[in-house]
Amino acid sequence: MRPVLLAALLFAAGVATGPAFAIPFEDPATGFKVDPPAPYFVRPAKSNHYDEAVVVNSATGSPSVGLGDKYLCQVGFKAQPGSAELNQEEINLQVQQPDWLSNAAAALSQSFDITSKTTFVLDGATGIELVGLPKGGQGAGVFISMIDTPAGRTTLNCATPSDELAGAVNQFRLIRASITLPTIAPAQATSPDSPGPAANP
Repeated sequence: MRPVLLAALLFAAGVATGPAFAIPFEDPATGFKVDPPAPYFVRPAKSNHYDEAVVVNSATGSPSVGLGDKYLCQVGFKAQPGSAELNQEEINLQVQQPDWLSNAAAALSQSFDITSKTTFVLDGATGIELVGLPKGGQGAGVFISMIDTPAGRTTLNCATPSDELAGAVNQFRLIRASITLPTIAPAQATSPDSPGPAANP
């Protein structure tokens, strides 16, 4: 069963049911796009906590999903109005501060033993990566990436059985590399002066 992470890191989301789609998810209005490499496929999801969300699964069943889970990874975007006051360079400088990564790892460590924590760059934005195993050894291991931009925060959350986590990390990084970060928040994209959002699931 996918453990419930702290609110600052991960939100539970309801997943839309239906057939898998082998084409990218794209919202031209916001710029949000997820186009994972084969054998992974993406489909849109419903969420009460993200403004936009998709889930990613493997057509081969490998890596395995956590016990009771319906998806391998979730990618969600949440607008953060305060971030709009900063440019990407200023946000990157914040994320690069040691306390930023340490505080996120400390929050996750309440439920998981942190096996790896680092920063990375995606589309010119510095993000943080956390990898953890469940305390006590029961449950799924997690791979979490969070990237802040002036538009808001994009979060990738993946979970797989603990004994598969180490071998899956590089696959999760490939899925992360397929994300195009939103350049505008959905609320802005649907304002009277802007065209409405359009998705290509």
